[in-house]
Amino acid sequence: MSLRRGRRRRKRFNGNDKVHLHVMISRELYTKVKELASRVYDCHRGALSYAVEEALEMWLATHTQAHRVNPRMPLRERYNAVIRCLEFEMDEVSRVVHQVFLERCIMNEFDVKDPRTVYGWLHRFYQAGLIKPLTVERPLKPRDWARNRVVELVAIRV
Repeated sequence: MSLRRGRRRRKRFNGNDKVHLHVMISRELYTKVKELASRVYDCHRGALSYAVEEALEMWLATHTQAHRVNPRMPLRERYNAVIRCLEFEMDEVSRVVHQVFLERCIMNEFDVKDPRTVYGWLHRFYQAGLIKPLTVERPLKPRDWARNRVVELVAIRV
């Protein structure tokens, strides 16, 4: 009785574990890459595998490093940036601020123009306990901030 091997079988090649990969690409791209890979690696057999492996390693390196190099700023730091902008606009920031000033500072600091995005940031600050609306009882959704006019700054900048 013979055992059938699965299509995805692993091979050992030069001490490395290799896996079969089935990919569909255009015929033109295939011929160009196959010819160039055979010239670059000075071999015909396995040159395409080397080229694909090198390309995938480069793709993986660029995508993993992009996330480590530019991490997102924490919410508290974003809030502090908005408070610094408020301090720059108004000489002294009180606990109660007109929402228009806060919206303007969010637009300047985060480089956004859409009011829906601004309301989203206000809602995030509210959910984190950094601000509190005074003219709306309890904003359940970000769009509820359009009805609000005055905001209390619960947390001050650290």
